[in-house]
Amino acid sequence: MIRTISNGKSGLFTSQNKMDSIANNIANVNANGYKKIEMDFNDIFYSKMNRKGCPITSDNRDKLLEGSGSRTSAIVANTSEGALKETGMKTDLAITGDGLFRLIGSNGEYFYTKDGAFSLDKDKNIVHNTGMKLEVENYNRNAMSDDFSINENGEIYVKNKSIGKINTYSFVDRDKLVQSCGNIYQTDEAPKNSNSSIKQGFLEQSNVDIAKELTDMIIAQRTYSMNSKSVKTGDEMWQIANNLRNK
Repeated sequence: MIRTISNGKSGLFTSQNKMDSIANNIANVNANGYKKIEMDFNDIFYSKMNRKGCPITSDNRDKLLEGSGSRTSAIVANTSEGALKETGMKTDLAITGDGLFRLIGSNGEYFYTKDGAFSLDKDKNIVHNTGMKLEVENYNRNAMSDDFSINENGEIYVKNKSIGKINTYSFVDRDKLVQSCGNIYQTDEAPKNSNSSIKQGFLEQSNVDIAKELTDMIIAQRTYSMNSKSVKTGDEMWQIANNLRNK
């Protein structure tokens, strides 16, 4: 009975974790460059049922196993590319490949994103909608004007003169990227320069498949309900056993 309740409890936790990831994906379905979260689950461990009180025979004493529930083993971002949407805006940028833009926070810390919805502030800095600046190598913002172009290598030109270069970065282990908020990530891992291409006037959409997320939500809800019934059944069996003992 205790094992039944314990197994059901672990199932409730993993089902709730799955629901949380689905809710996060649905909330960011329209976020540019968002990478959906996926969860991996593992069985905790198995034990043999070769003990007193278990209905075993000499033939199956080493084959019958009893599980101890499940747990979340990993939370990873699906790095597949989303569809590109043409906007015609000069400050909108999309990356084709595994590269990420580098953003500079207010305290000089680095953030990474696939969201290329940028704009020019009053000081001609290229900024993200969070207010963070886009890192641009050798950027001459004084020469920046509305008549600029950005080629596939990230080089910014004004009147055929280069005024800076937008670098893209990639990581050996993308799973170490920690979601800071929505489509913004942080990591302690040192990046390497990416060979990805930049497309001006485009934005990468999120890679969330809303139909699949809703289907997964139904499965997670049913799994949660089943584990809830398991806990309830274990509790009822415990009550019956206690009542029989008291009589």
